[in-house]
Amino acid sequence: MSTLFNSDSKESGFRLQYLEIYNWGTFHNKIYRLNTNGNTSLLTGANGSGKTTLIDALLTLLVPAGKRFYNQSSGTEQRKDRGEESYFWGYYGKTFSEESLQSKTEQLRHKENNPYSVLLAYFYNAATMHQITLVQVRWYSGELKRQYIVSPHKLNINDHFGNGKFDLKGDWKKKLRLEYPKTEITDSFKEYAALFSNIFGLRSEKALSLFNQTVGIKVLGDLNTFIRSQMLEETDAEGEFLKLRENYDSLLTSHRAIRKDETQLKMLEPIIENRAAWQELQDKNRDLQLVQDILPAWFNKQEKDLLEKELQVLQQEQEVTASTLASVNDQLKTLQLRKDELIAQKANNSVDEQLRSIEKTIHYEQKSLEVKRNKMEEYNVLAEKFELAPNPDEQQFHDNIAGAEQLKAAHDKQLDTLQEEAFHYKSSLAAERTQATRLEEEIDSYLHRKNNIPYELIRIRQQLADMLDIAEEDLPFAGELIKVKDKESHWENAIEKVLHNFGLRLLVPEDYITDINRYINDNNLQTRLVYHKIEEETYTMLRMPGEKESLLQKIDIKPGTEFKDWLMKQLLDQFDYTCTDDMAVFNRSRKAVTSKGLTRQATRHEKDDRPNRSQQNNYVLGWNNKNKLRLLKDEQDECNKNIDSLQHSISALENKRRDIAGITSLLSAFLSLRNYSEISWQSHAGIIETISREKTQLLQTSDKYQVICQQLDDATAQIYGKEKEKERILQEKGRLDDKAAEKQRYFKLLKVNKLDDISLQRALDYLSDLAITDPAQTMQELATQRKRADESLKTTLHDAMRQSAEKESEITRQLATFVMPSKAIHDEYPDWLGDVSDLQPHVKYLDEFTSLYENIKYQRLIEHKERFRKYMDTSMLNAITNYRAWIYGQEDLIREVMDDLNEPLRNITFNKNPDTYLQLECRHVRDVEIRNFKDKLSSAVPDSLKYHLEKDDAYGEQLFENIKLLITELQQNEAWRRKVTDVRNWLDFGAKEYYIADNKAFKYYEDTASLSGGEKAQFTYTILGAAIAYQFGINESNRQHRSLRFITVDEAFSKLDPEKSHYLMEYCGQLNLQLLVVTPLDKLNIAEPYIHACHFVSNKNKRDSVVYNFTMEEYGEKKKEFEQLA
Repeated sequence: MSTLFNSDSKESGFRLQYLEIYNWGTFHNKIYRLNTNGNTSLLTGANGSGKTTLIDALLTLLVPAGKRFYNQSSGTEQRKDRGEESYFWGYYGKTFSEESLQSKTEQLRHKENNPYSVLLAYFYNAATMHQITLVQVRWYSGELKRQYIVSPHKLNINDHFGNGKFDLKGDWKKKLRLEYPKTEITDSFKEYAALFSNIFGLRSEKALSLFNQTVGIKVLGDLNTFIRSQMLEETDAEGEFLKLRENYDSLLTSHRAIRKDETQLKMLEPIIENRAAWQELQDKNRDLQLVQDILPAWFNKQEKDLLEKELQVLQQEQEVTASTLASVNDQLKTLQLRKDELIAQKANNSVDEQLRSIEKTIHYEQKSLEVKRNKMEEYNVLAEKFELAPNPDEQQFHDNIAGAEQLKAAHDKQLDTLQEEAFHYKSSLAAERTQATRLEEEIDSYLHRKNNIPYELIRIRQQLADMLDIAEEDLPFAGELIKVKDKESHWENAIEKVLHNFGLRLLVPEDYITDINRYINDNNLQTRLVYHKIEEETYTMLRMPGEKESLLQKIDIKPGTEFKDWLMKQLLDQFDYTCTDDMAVFNRSRKAVTSKGLTRQATRHEKDDRPNRSQQNNYVLGWNNKNKLRLLKDEQDECNKNIDSLQHSISALENKRRDIAGITSLLSAFLSLRNYSEISWQSHAGIIETISREKTQLLQTSDKYQVICQQLDDATAQIYGKEKEKERILQEKGRLDDKAAEKQRYFKLLKVNKLDDISLQRALDYLSDLAITDPAQTMQELATQRKRADESLKTTLHDAMRQSAEKESEITRQLATFVMPSKAIHDEYPDWLGDVSDLQPHVKYLDEFTSLYENIKYQRLIEHKERFRKYMDTSMLNAITNYRAWIYGQEDLIREVMDDLNEPLRNITFNKNPDTYLQLECRHVRDVEIRNFKDKLSSAVPDSLKYHLEKDDAYGEQLFENIKLLITELQQNEAWRRKVTDVRNWLDFGAKEYYIADNKAFKYYEDTASLSGGEKAQFTYTILGAAIAYQFGINESNRQHRSLRFITVDEAFSKLDPEKSHYLMEYCGQLNLQLLVVTPLDKLNIAEPYIHACHFVSNKNKRDSVVYNFTMEEYGEKKKEFEQLA
């Protein structure tokens, strides 16, 4: 077959001209050179002579430490014995001490001599006339040090690093740079390798790893692993993923904004709904309170109307009384006439007139009896309710009155007591609610900061900072910058008391003092503020804190604060207290404090045990308020429990009061009957009985005279009775006159505010709800209505206020949950608190919450969705599409590389008779993880037509979730990401052997397991050669003339038959590679046709290695000697 690269001359590329070493392994104290002169040559010598030492020198010059394997021709255990240090110190064997019974490593070079070592390789490119020298210098000066050199000049050890050129100070580097411009010297192998790799035209670092492998590789093994790791470039999949993630992060931020908006809307919606219900309850409360204001005027109007009617009734009663009096006067006149008539009849003996008179009297008395009997029945009904005697006689009647008055007095006293208790509970409830509001405000304030300064002072500082347009941190309180050390917690209470007032002082830099003075002077702060001007000067401390028990040794000042010196000076001047519980120390100290808070300043002693000064929630020092927040929340919980308890107690008292008030109302009705004569009907029964007997006697007697006499006596008695009755009527008339006068006075005093039509209608509507539709007809009915209306109104108003308070409490809890969301929400949306920084969980901020709700729903959410769509349209979809195109493009590039690798393989005869050639092939792996990745990647790339035409939000959301699923898994599972995004893992690689004659494939190789030893080596070097051609750029026209053309193979012909050995040498010739073959003496004849020089290594006494360079003519002369040595 033709040569592999027809356009490539044998002088193309960089070829090794010579290798020099000094103090490397057993090459000791002299400079040794291996002259290759750019040609293929042979390195031989006896086992252990130092051949591998020279090869390892080349590896050290060209291969990074992590990819370099020394002594590759030896077993694994022997390889571990070789390293840079072993070569530097010249280890050559071990001896055994009979005394110590331990082995000792023998070495040629020692630390006390400060040895140094130099490795140097000179390469020359005849085609381009470029040259490069690679040098590594190692030396010991307290530790092993290295320098790496890349020079475009021809250097050697003797002229440039020997004969006193090298010095431990490093002056040699300056001289070298000065004498040889563009010479690069570095202590980084990576930088050094990048320099010479660029000059050599190497494709990547894999070229160096491949160079290392060619030294010792005998069998390729798994073809997949080799092609992936040595022949294909590792792409920047991580960088591409980072670019994708950057776009995704922007999209995620936008999507998170939408989710946050939706979450906030979901939390705000019940607040908005509850606000409507709460406002309805508030309106109801206002209506009820208005009714409460209106009803007294309405009832006063009704009372005045009834009074007017009562006055009319009284007037009628007065008229009746006057009429009765007139009647009695008439009766008296009649009786007197009757008496006169009887006196006259006494003589005339007339009976008929007497009977008519008797009938008239009986009728009158019968009517009076019925009225009083009815009143007695009403009396008995009330008496039974209070277990008093019914149908009393006059004594029992008065006893019942006295008992009822005592009972009423007791109930009235009980009502007063209940009223006082209710007032006490309501006052306590108001105080607890005020405290709850204060605690809520404090907790909210502390949640938004880390210090322990009281809220009212923080509020003032915020006003000052806003006025100055500076951060609040620029105006710190002293307490924010001081804390008690954790280990000194025993003294915390005492130190807080001592430094309390100082901690509340505001520190004002000099630049702001003028504006702050003006603001504070012009505004009412509503509290006390002490502030200090901090001048821009250095505060020199004339003394330092005293003994370890000084208060100043028990506190820390916040790191990094610019006020540290000022604080230390103030603390030293004012608060350098000795902290002691030893009263003897306390008494002799000028300034001292005990852990219980007793302080001393010279002659002044003080101990402040007021409760609020000892509670931890009043501490002001430190820059962490978690403990104070916990205490305040505990106090808030206790306050809420007190509120619930007080509300329950007030409700119970109100129920009890209503029951007792009902009893007192009945007692008042009972006590309204105070005249026994109003119910005493028995006297009228007696009169009727007596007159009835008189009538009977009158009818039965025949002695008319006697009857007339008796009637005359009776008339006289009746006249007497009527006189008495007249006297009683006159008394009643006086009573009625007095009562009318009293009611008339009350009528005049009773004020009735005029109600407008709307107020009147509200009152009537409310009364209508209570089924009070008709005005009361009596004062008692009016009192009942008033009581019923008052009690109902009070209950309704109480229930409405309770419902309103409960609804307000529910809203407040919802507001608090919104302003201070759960940890899960806060972790998901870290900027949530920024959205609510101006909001507080109080119903007075409902307008702001409503505005936020409307802003989110009708503006912000729409904008965020539009922004999300824009990100998705313009960035993310392009990014994910480009990422997919890039990652699938890598597969295309791999296939192109396969084509590039197959091009030289097509021109190399692999086997003969029949002639064959190899071709590398790849096919998709059957890997579940890779398939899943591809599926997820495909689902994350949109159907462009559907996405842009339909603009379906649901499809867009699903697409986002697919992208999120893909990127989240890529981000969280690094091992999985590195596997599936490395497209080399997508393909399985193998090789097919084809007949040259007809290009038919007949054999497939996945590895070399089934091959014989020689076949394995042949296959290995064939694939390895293709890899070298690719990585060294030999088969690329733009790289050919500046590519590296040098490799070395150790134990090249080991286990190879002559035919396969010749294949290796010819194959390297076709690749136009300069080869340094390392082989034992018994294999020299195989290499002879292909080499231009021979290098022979020998070792004297196992510690002094020497290398000899022979031309082919010299080699011919020495050949017999070599054969004899073999």
